[in-house]
Amino acid sequence: MYLAKVKKNGQTTYILRESVRQGEQIVARDIFDIGPCPGAWIDYPGGNAWYLNPDLESRISSLAGTFDSDQFEDLFRPFMRPAIRRATQTFRQRAFKQYTPMTRAQKETIARQVHAFDKRRAHFLKFGNMDQGPMVNMPAVIFRQLHNKSRDEIEQGFMDQERVLKRKDLKSYIYTALDLHRFFKGFMAKQMPHALDQDKVEAFFIQELCLLNKELFGLTSRLHEYLIRYAVMFFDHTYGDSVLLDDMVKDFQFRQRSRGFKPPAATRQLALSQAFKIFNLTAKSLETMDKKDLARKFRRLARQHHPDRGGSHDRFVELNNAYQALLEKIS
Repeated sequence: MYLAKVKKNGQTTYILRESVRQGEQIVARDIFDIGPCPGAWIDYPGGNAWYLNPDLESRISSLAGTFDSDQFEDLFRPFMRPAIRRATQTFRQRAFKQYTPMTRAQKETIARQVHAFDKRRAHFLKFGNMDQGPMVNMPAVIFRQLHNKSRDEIEQGFMDQERVLKRKDLKSYIYTALDLHRFFKGFMAKQMPHALDQDKVEAFFIQELCLLNKELFGLTSRLHEYLIRYAVMFFDHTYGDSVLLDDMVKDFQFRQRSRGFKPPAATRQLALSQAFKIFNLTAKSLETMDKKDLARKFRRLARQHHPDRGGSHDRFVELNNAYQALLEKIS
């Protein structure tokens, strides 16, 4: 049983649903329209006490296929008065169920039945890693909560979890979830997607999103609302800062020290005039560019100066610093 947040007649409302098996498929079934304010069903008799409307609980227990009162109450906890929610948090564990290890058969079933798109999303939300490694090595326990649920319940769950993502992580999250790095070669595909040809990245994004739209929702003429949010995340945001270059600098300094050299003296922040010179730009020409134009120029220079292609390590780091300095000047 879960609360689905949906748009109905242009208004956000909540519908109580449950996932039920229908033949070989698991589908969502509506139980009750909770309305636009789930908190309206919570009564506060005094102090930190609270309880759900008895009539609602009685009605849901008769309509639902399975009913767990503790689970039902937990669905409404996010809509409680904040002070009471914090005060009663300690007692939330009263219905705690002891963890039971998964059998080998259960792990194999989950590995086989949980969609790769769901696995990559769950992995990123748990660890924040773009480089997730081979899918076969991901432990099944991470995806335990995705098993035996309808597609609607899975998507509602991800919508709730994605609220913790910061704006700078949204595009990297979608890039990883759609496994777009597999269309490119080299270490930058997993570590520095902003250095790739963004026209190609966008083309592959649209391709993969359309394939998911057909595979998960059976749609070809329009994009399902659950996937529209990913199109917005991808096109309306930029990649977050990569720590890869910082790691490269640290590795370079470590290798130099191990050879008996002194660490390089601290350098001042790259001057804007120097950044213009590195990119062969002027302040006037930068005014006519957007972030996408600057990224294209950065990619061309990055391929030219990358250490793996015979370029200078220091020059490559300087190039990235210049890119960041110019990027801040573009509104």
